[in-house]
Amino acid sequence: MTDIKGIWQDETLEPNKRKLLDAALIEFSAKGYERGSTNQIVQNAGVSKGMLFHFFGNKKGLFLAIVDACIERFFASIQARMETAPQDFFERFLHVHQAKMALFAEEPAIYQMAVATFFDYPEECRAEIEDREAQFHARYLPLFLDQVDTSLIKAQFDPQKALHFLLSAVEALTQKYVRENYEASDKGFAHVQSFFAELESFMDMMKVGLYKQSDSGAQRGKNNG
Repeated sequence: MTDIKGIWQDETLEPNKRKLLDAALIEFSAKGYERGSTNQIVQNAGVSKGMLFHFFGNKKGLFLAIVDACIERFFASIQARMETAPQDFFERFLHVHQAKMALFAEEPAIYQMAVATFFDYPEECRAEIEDREAQFHARYLPLFLDQVDTSLIKAQFDPQKALHFLLSAVEALTQKYVRENYEASDKGFAHVQSFFAELESFMDMMKVGLYKQSDSGAQRGKNNG
């Protein structure tokens, strides 16, 4: 059963609109945009199709409303966990990804919607999704660098470029993981924890290349002590 607690933040949301959003989240997270059925959504919501058109205009409007709500829930959850974010560059990177994993464990529908939205790229919504993806990254990247201590990074490396390289590498690993698990009913959510464990191992290798060797050894000693 898709977990939908906490995604809709507006407590004053009209009940029929909430029913449609709940039903649409279940349908789109499981089937994606193109295979998702508005007939199934209104049937599961127990409302008329006219109600869907009244609140959202059409299928695209409903889908994008779900995407927007999931994005806002994502950032609200991550920001709540940033109060304890470490200042070390690599530890911060892992902290943000661990916060993502915690959110996905609480609300797996958000993980499934991310796959349905940013990996499937439904053609009918492509322009709108690309716009949202750009806005997402504009909000996402600062989480990794805000008040981060970059003094351990070797002088010849620019921290901003190092971050973009790491994110690109993680994106490639993520896309590989999603492709391998795409046909699974949960889009691979059941194994996402092992994926993040692999990611931690990858971070350890990258740290050796980016950190000053004498300091990184001391830092590892602190972390292990």
